[in-house]
Amino acid sequence: MARITKLDQLVINELLGHGVFTTTPLPAATQISRAAISELKKPSVQQRLSYYFKNMFGATPENFQENLFFMIGKEELSPEVVHVLLATVKTIINEPELQSNLEDRAIPTQKIVRQVHSEVTELDERELLRCIDVLFVKRFGLFTPDRLEEGTENVPAEIDDYWEIHPNFNEFAQNLIDFLTNEQTQPVLSDVQKVNRVLLTEQFMSPKTTPQLWPVLVAHKEAIAEQWTQGGRFVLEVGDQYALLLDQQRQPSVAKPYLAALVVAHQLGAGVAANDLTGLIKTVTAELFPGFTIQPSQVKAALLENDLMRAQDDYWVPTPIVARFAVTQDEESKEGAKS
Repeated sequence: MARITKLDQLVINELLGHGVFTTTPLPAATQISRAAISELKKPSVQQRLSYYFKNMFGATPENFQENLFFMIGKEELSPEVVHVLLATVKTIINEPELQSNLEDRAIPTQKIVRQVHSEVTELDERELLRCIDVLFVKRFGLFTPDRLEEGTENVPAEIDDYWEIHPNFNEFAQNLIDFLTNEQTQPVLSDVQKVNRVLLTEQFMSPKTTPQLWPVLVAHKEAIAEQWTQGGRFVLEVGDQYALLLDQQRQPSVAKPYLAALVVAHQLGAGVAANDLTGLIKTVTAELFPGFTIQPSQVKAALLENDLMRAQDDYWVPTPIVARFAVTQDEESKEGAKS
């Protein structure tokens, strides 16, 4: 196999991180991004990338009008999420403020959410906000958050005032819809490819969470780790009872729900009854941030999204990852984290 280059890594990690790579550069695109887009036109580069993905995951990115899509496992969308996606696309395409080629493509977040809610009535506006954020901000990168001046403690951290819409949204959205409606065949996967898919979607494995694949990971851990290292972003750490895929591009969070989640995870001990988790979260947040309201649902989401706990029977128990983190408090801010 030809050696993966730095430009290859940029494409690979965009696809692994967001599921998409667009070959239309934005005005603010970096020189290396433009170089990667140019390189991708070469058949040799396309073949090298296809081999990398096929070898690791048993599937190659789909190409729609020079836009690449790669979604597996949890990246695949449920019917409910597809409904939100289509309603959001319709909202943006029909938005009067975007009909002309204006430089200002910022649309109030609440305006988009309310319009989508008129079609997706089974979810409330907060659920829609989170779903749209996950899809169009974090995954596809088609919306860029534009917040008010920071420093207002009473404004929820997840609420953006505006979303700046990607100038090529319409073309990209059509390609995305084509991809979602294109019938996908399920490939026959090797055991190592199954392990890599679990690592990509879960970032965590253990003998308890994946008992059938754990022996495969242990037997091939050096080769699997080398595959991930080639991409230049992820490092596979394998302990006696866990495997953790570390994202070197991910910055440690200093958000209050995340810091509270770390403390809660350390207090789970041998396990906390599912019915008692909310009470524990309320106690911890009150001690950490007196006078500041944090919704228990935000802390629970942080616990799950960062693989800090898992369900076992009717209890929540900490994952082995928790032992890698410590939370410290200083006298003034009452918050801080180190790993």
